[in-house]
Amino acid sequence: MVDASIERILRAAAREFVEKGFNGVTMAQIAKRARLSRQLVHHYFPSKAGLLKAVNEKLYRPNTPWEVEIPTDLEELIADRFERRALNPNYMRVLAWEAASVRNGPVPGEQERLERIAAYGSKIKMLQEDGLLSADMDHRMIHLTIIAVATYPLVFNQVTRLVTGKPGSDPKFQKEWAKHVRKLARIWLLRSS
Repeated sequence: MVDASIERILRAAAREFVEKGFNGVTMAQIAKRARLSRQLVHHYFPSKAGLLKAVNEKLYRPNTPWEVEIPTDLEELIADRFERRALNPNYMRVLAWEAASVRNGPVPGEQERLERIAAYGSKIKMLQEDGLLSADMDHRMIHLTIIAVATYPLVFNQVTRLVTGKPGSDPKFQKEWAKHVRKLARIWLLRSS
């Protein structure tokens, strides 16, 4: 029964976070959706931030591999990030809510996220040191560019639809975007060499 209750809490929390964002959800709402008592939810997850972390670890991470080796060719570097993000639209929705509500303040699980960002950034620096990426660019700016290109069409689905006629969630759009990003990366490579 314990595992079933935890599973119900995680699934209910995931839906609430997707629909209302981290700041728009209370533990009472999560308990109600899970059809469990608030006390039981608090017993397993004493804080909402801890619950979001558990949702990320149990529901989002298995579908979005974070610790994969990054491709060594720039064409694939950006497209790979986009394709992995497209696998998890609910995580993209949570990020959108987070951006709208947190602004410049700390985010839930910030330390762990900073560690993942630093690890990815060090891989970008290694590609620069190996001559596979231009060394005259700040690795943090390269990383932010990759995140922006990989995330924007998915998080701003409505803008993607208005501009292209297809939402970011459309598999046809995703295929076209990945192809476009590969071309963009080739141009970037030619101009930075």
